[in-house]
Amino acid sequence: MNKIHTICYVSKANPNLTNEEINDLFRHTEKNNRLNNVNGILLHSLGNFFQVLEGEEKYITNIYEKQILEDSRHSNVFEIYKGNISKPVFSNYLSHFQTITTSIQLDKIRDYLESNEKIPISDKLSRLLRPFIIFD
Repeated sequence: MNKIHTICYVSKANPNLTNEEINDLFRHTEKNNRLNNVNGILLHSLGNFFQVLEGEEKYITNIYEKQILEDSRHSNVFEIYKGNISKPVFSNYLSHFQTITTSIQLDKIRDYLESNEKIPISDKLSRLLRPFIIFD
């Protein structure tokens, strides 16, 4: 069985990105991650991105190193966590990768993480979501 790998990072969004470009990024990311069995979330708020990717190690590492780190739509990528996990945090969250665009969706993630507090990284992710509480 393949290892479950996760990468969590925050980055500074390019200030010239339009809302349409951000929405295109969300659609593209969600489509590709669904096709590749990736769980996780992608958030944009206050000029920052926050992303959690969970899936097959080879795919997650490749997309992170070859696409995410090289993407000009953001900079100052700060890796919060990278490694293998025994149980994915987002495997039961709406069953697939999600892009979060409303405060209601963010509230659902917080509630989900609180209900899965037995997973060690859930509490850490809940704390990391606090800066993303305010939406446009």
